[in-house]
Amino acid sequence: MNIHKIKTFLNIINKIYPFFNNVLTMYDEFDSHVDGDINERNYDFMCDHIVKTSNGELKKHKNICIKLMRNLGHRSSNSKFLYPTHDRCNVLYNWIYNSINKHSIPRDVIVKCYDDYTTIKKVRHNENICPYYSYDDIYEEPINIIMLKIFESNVDILISTLNEEKNPFTSSCQKYVCELVKIYNDMYSKFCAKRTEWGAKREKTCDILNKFYDIYKLFFFVNLQNTNKIPSPENIENDYLVKCTSHKPQMGLTSEGRTNPDTLIRMGMPATDEDSEGKLEENLPISLGNEGNSMKKSITTTIGTVAGASTILTLLYKVNRNFYFN
Repeated sequence: MNIHKIKTFLNIINKIYPFFNNVLTMYDEFDSHVDGDINERNYDFMCDHIVKTSNGELKKHKNICIKLMRNLGHRSSNSKFLYPTHDRCNVLYNWIYNSINKHSIPRDVIVKCYDDYTTIKKVRHNENICPYYSYDDIYEEPINIIMLKIFESNVDILISTLNEEKNPFTSSCQKYVCELVKIYNDMYSKFCAKRTEWGAKREKTCDILNKFYDIYKLFFFVNLQNTNKIPSPENIENDYLVKCTSHKPQMGLTSEGRTNPDTLIRMGMPATDEDSEGKLEENLPISLGNEGNSMKKSITTTIGTVAGASTILTLLYKVNRNFYFN
């Protein structure tokens, strides 16, 4: 399976779809430095032991362990840690998933951080936790599952955006929903339509897909004022062709799979050289969103096309392939 960088995906999403800024802001909080935290020494002591007893590398893995301790609210009395929301847990899972892949974190490091977390929660008689699980172990095509969960966490934003005719992001929002509906439809056809080779992993994947469908049905029939913008849940394939494929030329993939230069210009990105083979790292703006020079780190991505991820998502993967935030 290809390594998927959720951080980079969210940065591109934020560039094209600014209504997801709350997701990116929360992710940045999880990925921020721990310097100056009141519990920094405690994190350092705990993670020194955890990494050493997990066959990890102190220089490579300790920093992520420390961040995870902070993100879980290790011995914190802050309410956001004591009573984490569903959305916060989802973004935390995304950050953990990305960190494991990016830094090759041994699973024992994550598990031992969570062991400490759950032990403290039990002592405090607090059952409000973000439980740990591995997307790779539980779901088919985990990057798609993560994107469907991002939809679930931002339904209110999407509804508000689509219902405002003069909202400058309505068209972008429409394209985004179209592509997630296609991901759902492709994955459901592949994994859930026929009960062959049924197992726990496939069952959990189909549970997420069924939940997405139920939320989308409510989203479409109850909350959406203009149902002509996105596919009906009762006629996804035909509606997708009618309502969504008109966006494909605008989203900028040519028949050869290259990025249409006009599209990049409309998105605020320079056109690419014809011989660049889709590598946009030299042409991307220095700052995506408001990252600026404060992000003194590089994020190298290796993202392949995932089943069901067409047009905008394929473009995201092509843009994501290899670039730096300076």
